[in-house]
Amino acid sequence: MKKVTYLMSVLMVALIAFTSCAKSTPESVTESFLKSYQNGDYAALVEQAHFTQPLTDEQKAEFTQMIEAKGSAEVEKKQGIASYEVGEVVMAEDGQSAKVNYTITFGDGTTRTDKQSVVLVDGKWMIDGGK
Repeated sequence: MKKVTYLMSVLMVALIAFTSCAKSTPESVTESFLKSYQNGDYAALVEQAHFTQPLTDEQKAEFTQMIEAKGSAEVEKKQGIASYEVGEVVMAEDGQSAKVNYTITFGDGTTRTDKQSVVLVDGKWMIDGGK
């Protein structure tokens, strides 16, 4: 019985540690977004976004194709994404949205600094997809 109690205690501590490490933050969702962009996973970009009006599967597919056409052309022209860095987070006063600064370094050595809008939806930070 003592072994079972000990094992349950260890599992509970591990579960708490795991869930605290997986906390959603404006930085983490922006980093995940940039990693998907770097890997050319445009479907994942769309899945990480929150839209004011839910998209149908067909709309998601069309949106994915649109951003892939635009995004892949830029990345290919600049010889891929060598790295990215998430910077300062500017939180809205209500705590429900933020702008996350980031810098992308392309394979040709050029950089692009920009901001990503993120929103808090049901306790989870997501990329602000707008409409």
